[in-house]
Parts: sequence; structure tokens; C-alpha cells
Amino acid sequence: MLGGVCGGLAEYSGLDPVLWRVAMVALTLLGPGVIVYLLLWVLMPTGPAGPQGTLDRLADRVRGEMSARRSDSAGS
Repeated sequence: MLGGVCGGLAEYSGLDPVLWRVAMVALTLLGPGVIVYLLLWVLMPTGPAGPQGTLDRLADRVRGEMSARRSDSAGS
């Protein structure tokens, strides 16, 4: 439960978080699971409670940088 991705996916989809976690472990064993998890962690919006820890603040910072770069490149 590094970034709450499986819990967020479970809340959004209405499925049990354990199913999402088992699927993520299976995906990790098949190869791309870590990359998929990290991408989802950065790209998914934070929950209604907001950032909870250092890793969440880092993800919010990365999201902010990505948004700033997108707006800079769109303005050029």
C-alpha cells in the first residue's frame, strides 16, 4: 500500500481492494506491474482526504510539474 492506487481503484470501481491488489501482484510478476503502479500513482487524482504522506506529496509535486510543462508548451 505504497500510494493507495489499489484502494482508489477499488473505491472507483466498487470491487474489493483485495482483488485489485491480487491483480497488481500478478501484473508485477508478469513484468509491467511496477511501472503501471507508478504511472497510476502519479496520474490518478488524490482522494477527498488529500495527500496523506511524503510519497503523496511527491506525486502531487510531479503532477504540478507536468501541468506546468504542458501549459508552458501550449503557450509557446
